Amino acid sequence: MSEPERLGKYRVDGILGEGGMGVIYRGYDEDVGQAVAIKTIRPSLLKGRAGRELQARFLREAQAQIRLHHPNIVPIYEFQPGGEEMPFFAMEYVEGKSLKEYLALGMHCNLELSLHIIGQVLDALAFSHRKGIVHRDIKPANILFLEDDYYSVKIVDFGIAHIEESEYTQTGRMMGTPQYYSPEQSMGRKVDARSDLYSTALVWYELLTCEKLSPKLAAATHRHGVTDEHLARLNMYPAETQKLLKSVLRRALATDPDKRYQSASDFSAALQPLLQEPAPVKRRRGTRWIGGTAALGLALLTLLYVAYRAGVSWPDLFGEAVEPAPRTALNAEQQQELADRLRRGDLHLAVGRLIAPQGSNAAHSYQRALEIDPGNTDAREGLQAVQRQLLAQLQEQRGRGPAQQQCNELQVARHVFPDNARFAALWEELQCRG
Repeated sequence: MSEPERLGKYRVDGILGEGGMGVIYRGYDEDVGQAVAIKTIRPSLLKGRAGRELQARFLREAQAQIRLHHPNIVPIYEFQPGGEEMPFFAMEYVEGKSLKEYLALGMHCNLELSLHIIGQVLDALAFSHRKGIVHRDIKPANILFLEDDYYSVKIVDFGIAHIEESEYTQTGRMMGTPQYYSPEQSMGRKVDARSDLYSTALVWYELLTCEKLSPKLAAATHRHGVTDEHLARLNMYPAETQKLLKSVLRRALATDPDKRYQSASDFSAALQPLLQEPAPVKRRRGTRWIGGTAALGLALLTLLYVAYRAGVSWPDLFGEAVEPAPRTALNAEQQQELADRLRRGDLHLAVGRLIAPQGSNAAHSYQRALEIDPGNTDAREGLQAVQRQLLAQLQEQRGRGPAQQQCNELQVARHVFPDNARFAALWEELQCRG
């Protein structure tokens, strides 16, 4: 079957992805001048009883998602149920990958970034639950991670959502992804919003540790509840942080839904004490940094990063410690802008987005913070951490790839940090020209 040139009013510009059940196209709405994603079902699958059930699921997804207007949920613009035409719905086109893809690429697993992501997921779920919609398939593949300045997330795929008081509500059927099932879902029982919270806790654990709870351990938690043995990977965190993490996760992963957090808002509130906790940034070996091309070697550097964010004064690897500088008196608006710039810098640093892309990276954010408050210690230490990570990456690459590529990356680093003597020395060692 040839690909359609148009679906409804949308021009079809290409394929974004496809699977056994259908194709997602990149489309264009010529009326308003914006790109869209168009989800379809293969017509050959719509025959017989199975086809009717598949079409009903497709309808449920559209019905659920079209009711949800929230910044962390991908919105649906239009739905065409089918008839003589191919069933489809058009939704927001999002530039980004799923958390599943980022985890496979070797995403940093640390407390700050995990809280940033899960906080947004819980905000979206709180909203959908208030609307009477339970997602029932929360997992990394259904959470898109955008590389914008805020590292926003968006939930997708409400295809098995339970809509309260709907003729499409199904109980006694196992629908979802087994690895992220709640105990009641794994037993085919009726689920409610607390099942989404259980699945969210499993995703959070994965973001904290870069490891899934194994199927064996997950099955054990279903019967007996989670124990410290199941959460052993959290021992990478400081003792007080471990205590808080385990307390929240034990409750969120309780076998009995009545013993869990009873709402996404309750779960989110329980995370607040963790927001100021220092935590290590863990990196897998043999991976690439998100948004860049250089391999990372961050074992020592991440410890230094934790130290400076915890307020420890470390001597700078380039020769001197950051000393307190006179602070600028800021009004409320400037203080908010400064806090925003520092948070963006920390997030960029956490995912390894150091000096690229232009205008949306850690160095840029910290430099903008210094424009607001030239004596800001956090921003100055942040820039030093960027330089340390860059130097480690460049030194690790030596002899591993094309010399010209290394010189090109070093040239960008020298442009951003023209006074860094280590970069200048490495430039000479590599005999770069330009």
